[in-house]
Amino acid sequence: MTTEQTTWHDDVFKVIETRFGLYRSITKEGREVITAPTEESCIMVTRFHLKGEQEGFPTASTYSGTKGVDL
Repeated sequence: MTTEQTTWHDDVFKVIETRFGLYRSITKEGREVITAPTEESCIMVTRFHLKGEQEGFPTASTYSGTKGVDL
């Protein structure tokens, strides 16, 4: 039995520190979502990702690096 208190963010996911110094978010169902270099970025990106799963992700814009000039 562990006495460690688990902090659930938005009552949906928790963030743990890995043995390599990275942070990983895990849902209550045990699904790993995001791995990030800081705890704050892991929380922020996990919230964005889970919201995208629920509501759909923004459409990606693509840009061409060419100007249509033949050389």
